[in-house]
Amino acid sequence: MKRVLLALLLCWPFCATASPRIAIIIDDIGYHRLRGEAVVDLPAQVTCAIIPETPYGPRLAERAVLAGKEVMIHLPMETASTRPLDKGGIKDEMSHTKLVTTVRQAFLRIPQAQGLNNHMGSILTAEQEPMSWLMEELALNHYFFIDSRTTPDTVAESTAREYGLRTGGRDIFLDNVRTLGKINEQFNKLIRIAKRRGHAIAIGHPYPETIQYLQGVLPLLDQLGVELVPASSLLSAPPVMTAQDDTSKARTPNSQPVN
Repeated sequence: MKRVLLALLLCWPFCATASPRIAIIIDDIGYHRLRGEAVVDLPAQVTCAIIPETPYGPRLAERAVLAGKEVMIHLPMETASTRPLDKGGIKDEMSHTKLVTTVRQAFLRIPQAQGLNNHMGSILTAEQEPMSWLMEELALNHYFFIDSRTTPDTVAESTAREYGLRTGGRDIFLDNVRTLGKINEQFNKLIRIAKRRGHAIAIGHPYPETIQYLQGVLPLLDQLGVELVPASSLLSAPPVMTAQDDTSKARTPNSQPVN
């Protein structure tokens, strides 16, 4: 582990004057108490994404808030894989009422949550109608949305913007390969994106390897000139169109009359 962290420091010996900002979301929290507690106890502002209908989800959400961590719902959504949908998930076949009721139940179970991202969802996040229903519900309650981007066909983030939500999407997964070396490679990619763009979002999971890596590297972020922030800090909201903007748009030469 020390060798991996030394390699990381050698990759970033000098830092830009303006600190790049990163967010690290840890998904799938709630099934394992000890792993969840280890994530909550990490020495920095990781964001805890909790699956609501899990044995330890509510208790870990309470602990996360006490530890100063941001909490969000990690909502199961229908996927193209053969993996069964977790309890409390939403499906394409659901009616509007059933989908909204399921989302509300998730926030009742994890009331500390400030927003939501998708767990799996390669089918559902590509479907416009259920995404519109979801974003309308989130907008009514001023929640944020982060697209885990589990399919290139996702319409989730763009739909969230249409509804005026603070939103954004994952840039990398930290731990698709569960070795310290590969996690380190992904972390370096995260830093490169953040240094180029100013910010970046990573998603990881409560795997022992991921927890071990973060326990070692997070205390070194100051030396790297990188700031770890809650995920919501990196989200943007679409600009609010004023009546004047709307009038100006209507007067542009290319505008067409509405029939």
